[in-house]
Amino acid sequence: MPEGKSIMKNDRAVSETMGVALLIGIVVIMLSVEGAFVFSRGGPDDFPHASLQEWMDTSTETIYIKHCSGEAIRTDELEIVANINGKRYVHTSSEICEDLGNKSHWELGEVLVINASSEWGLNLKDYDQIDFYIIDTPTKELIQRVKFTTDYRKTPYEIGWITPMGGVTDTSGGSATLADVQRENDSDWTVYEPPYEYVNSSIYEEFDFGVNPCMYGYRPGDSLSNVTLKIVYRTNDNSLLKIIFKFYDLDDPDIWISHEQTLPEKNHFYTAHINLTEYVNTTEDLANFKIRLESATHANSENKEINIDYLGLWVE
Repeated sequence: MPEGKSIMKNDRAVSETMGVALLIGIVVIMLSVEGAFVFSRGGPDDFPHASLQEWMDTSTETIYIKHCSGEAIRTDELEIVANINGKRYVHTSSEICEDLGNKSHWELGEVLVINASSEWGLNLKDYDQIDFYIIDTPTKELIQRVKFTTDYRKTPYEIGWITPMGGVTDTSGGSATLADVQRENDSDWTVYEPPYEYVNSSIYEEFDFGVNPCMYGYRPGDSLSNVTLKIVYRTNDNSLLKIIFKFYDLDDPDIWISHEQTLPEKNHFYTAHINLTEYVNTTEDLANFKIRLESATHANSENKEINIDYLGLWVE
């Protein structure tokens, strides 16, 4: 009898073990099926990544959108939805294709032009609130949202000083940031280390103003009557040979126009004004405006430097 009891206990133990194993097996199978289902679900198709720049001319009811960087965009997979003062308007893929000369792709550098008057019967005015949504139709993904505003046109020609906003490069071994030149008397300035005796065109500080003329009320094709550069700088001693400013030439992107400027050597920060209207006289010139500072010293010693505390551009 004792042996029978022992056998029954062992059978019960085996039965419990098999039950647990079966439950674990069922759970594993369920998780495997769910995992296969989740990972088999396809994500949205890839959509183009591009950067677009916008501006508008309310005098002609015209909106411009330029493809500035990124991938080409298929015109048959593109739609533009506009929200203008709370009302919805659509520019279809076929209309976009026609606007771009019946091309299959919207390529880098091409400008899409939409006339709101002929397209939607609108009379655009200053201070209209306009939002454009550039949509990839296969995925319904938003490529970019574009917001237009012309509030700045309240005083279009009284915009004050424009400081660099695009970027700054120093190849002299010194240091320079945008914040160094955007405010006066703030204890921040650039450090340019000039080479000895000869100006070396590969040793410079370059400032890209990154101006969007439309943000200041200027329209494409406008002429500028006065463009003046303000520079607050110091040379720290009297060892400089020369200071050269170079201006980016929009007409020939491979050429920098040299404008040799004689500036007094100052041990303290000094303000100079340079008239650039001869070189910068259109909105296109303004949009691409960059300057370079090159210099040389006749002192054969280390720790020679030029400091720039402020750069500003006055535009009329």
